[in-house]
Amino acid sequence: MPTIVAKSISILSDAGLGMTMFSLGLFMALQPKIIACGNTVASFAMAVRFLTGPAVMAVASVVVGLRGVCCTLPLYSLIINLILQCNAALPQGIVPFVFAKEYNIHPDILITGVIFGMLIALPITLVP
Repeated sequence: MPTIVAKSISILSDAGLGMTMFSLGLFMALQPKIIACGNTVASFAMAVRFLTGPAVMAVASVVVGLRGVCCTLPLYSLIINLILQCNAALPQGIVPFVFAKEYNIHPDILITGVIFGMLIALPITLVP
């Protein structure tokens, strides 16, 4: 790939990520309440995020043969690795937010999930 094309793509991708994060933060700040979509929907969104996400990660880890080495207990090691891997994927709210906002498909549910996901994941990330 020519250098000018590669650099242009790099500049666009860097600017796009920053603008998307700014838009995400602005949309969060403009919400009238922290739970903008209701308690029931927010609870369901959190259940999907924190139960389905680690379950999918566990299956993917077993399929590719990923094993942990942080503890002598293999189950504990696997759980810690799954939590850290799911927390490492926190920016996953950025791209779905762009599509949800663009097509107006429940961006309030997504933003509530992102807010609570970050609030819950922060202490989990800092503890191990």
